[in-house]
Amino acid sequence: MKGTVSLRVKRILVLAGLVMGLAGLGWLYLYAPRNTLDHLGENPALEGQPRALIMIAIFLGTFVSEDLACIGSGLLVATGRIDFLSATAAAFAGIFIGDIFIFAAGFFFGGPILSHRWARWVLSRRSLNRAEGLFRRKGLWIILATRFLPGTRTATYFTAGALRAPAIPFILVFGLAAAIWTPLLVGLSHLIGRHLIELYLVYEAFTLPALLAVGLGMYLIFHYGLPMFTWQGRRRLRGKWLRATRWEYWPVWQVNGLVLLYILYLGFIRHRRPTLFTAANPCMPHGGFIGENKSDILAPFSGQGRALPAWTSIPAGDPPGRMGAFTEAFARLGLHFPVVLKPDEGQRGLGVRIIRSVEEAENWFREWTSRAILQEFVAGNEYGLFYVRYPSEEEGRLISITRKKQMEVTGNGTDRLETLIHGHPRAIAQLDLFLERFAPDLERVLGKGERLPLGEIGTHALGAVFLDGDHLLTPELSRAVDAIAKACPGFHFGRFDFKAPDDAALKEGRGLRIIEVNGVTSEATHIYDPRHGLFHAWRTLCGQWRIAFEIGRENADRGAAVSKPGRFFKDAVGAWLRQKQIQQS
Repeated sequence: MKGTVSLRVKRILVLAGLVMGLAGLGWLYLYAPRNTLDHLGENPALEGQPRALIMIAIFLGTFVSEDLACIGSGLLVATGRIDFLSATAAAFAGIFIGDIFIFAAGFFFGGPILSHRWARWVLSRRSLNRAEGLFRRKGLWIILATRFLPGTRTATYFTAGALRAPAIPFILVFGLAAAIWTPLLVGLSHLIGRHLIELYLVYEAFTLPALLAVGLGMYLIFHYGLPMFTWQGRRRLRGKWLRATRWEYWPVWQVNGLVLLYILYLGFIRHRRPTLFTAANPCMPHGGFIGENKSDILAPFSGQGRALPAWTSIPAGDPPGRMGAFTEAFARLGLHFPVVLKPDEGQRGLGVRIIRSVEEAENWFREWTSRAILQEFVAGNEYGLFYVRYPSEEEGRLISITRKKQMEVTGNGTDRLETLIHGHPRAIAQLDLFLERFAPDLERVLGKGERLPLGEIGTHALGAVFLDGDHLLTPELSRAVDAIAKACPGFHFGRFDFKAPDDAALKEGRGLRIIEVNGVTSEATHIYDPRHGLFHAWRTLCGQWRIAFEIGRENADRGAAVSKPGRFFKDAVGAWLRQKQIQQS
């Protein structure tokens, strides 16, 4: 999640630049004198204050988006409102000064800036580590090259400053790169825009939309066309295509929109109690919809012996105090590294880490400030088993089994880890995730046949592959899970995340260890198997919500409490806000 923040900011800046361009051209079309429009492109360039204002606008526009400012400048030159030299000079000045500011920020404030959590909004740790590796290998040449590779400039220039590179040579290279790039992009935009304006009298109504379309098209060419000329660029575009076409990578809200409509139908029309599902698990707040503490859910299963790994809760507080609680609990529970640390309230694997040393634990407590869970690390395969039991039934059943598998790359003795990740047919769909995760080791060359897992946590959003394990269902497994579920009175509906030695042990119901228990918002995670389509996912999710309402109805008829809508909404919003705070910590 955190790795997506920088991308969001870039999209916002691009949108802002397009809106400003649209506003400027719209003003020209609506309010400029008609005799001016009739001779658009033939007018003498503005002089004096009007020209100065346009140059200032171009100059400032480079701080929003350098490429859009240059493209817009070329289109303005095509209209005849400003001459080519003035437009290019304004764009060059903005780009050159902006590059120097980025370099200076890294040079004087690199450490403090990077230590601040807000720096992640603009510069991800992965992009900085990657830029540092490139810079150390190729120095000044990489500065010149990144001018022609949109999306790499800020991190590279900042890194050059943070590494205290010699200022004078780099400033000269900044100037040289901008002097090549700026007139090239402004001139190209001018030529294309000029040809469009020549058709103005014939296609008057389409000229301005065409200019805007050309500006956007050129931006897309530079940001999506140029990557086609490099292998890594093509692999990155392939990953974007996979994320766009495979529903398993879509945002949660996009997948669950139709499911939400079905939930509203169940709540308001079929059962006429919109929060009836909150009675599905009377042992959990709101049935485990959102905001439940993992510690509160795990506690009732403590009587299951070895089925529940050793664990304890660590309160929120300052890092030294939490580290003291960690050390005390570590000794009291008889743990040894590795162990697991995770926020007590978190979703989709947020903040879950396998900790292998005291130093890693200290770093985790500095990064995550909320209440936490310390848990024994359990080896073996991970599985997600969705369990349901109607109150009127003696035995529950499993409606979904998911086999969780980690992707891995295999070395050939020559390629760097970064190259191997780019070459993985599935990892490219979550490329930024893996490049950030392995940022310190991207230059490492794996030996021939050496295998490196790309993940350790069984969470789809963190890179795990989910496979449908329907073939693993046996009566022995169902009985074992049913016995564990009944240890928590009031638990009827949800997903267990188990570890087991292997598939054979799972089928026998042997050696099951509870990693986590999830309530009414659990997903039957087998739907993320690449073999299953979106309609299968919708059918499965709608089916499980139907069951949740039916179980809630039976429990309510037996006296279980149903959350009041006002309280439910208030707690859900509060939990959502806490989740956002945890994500930004």
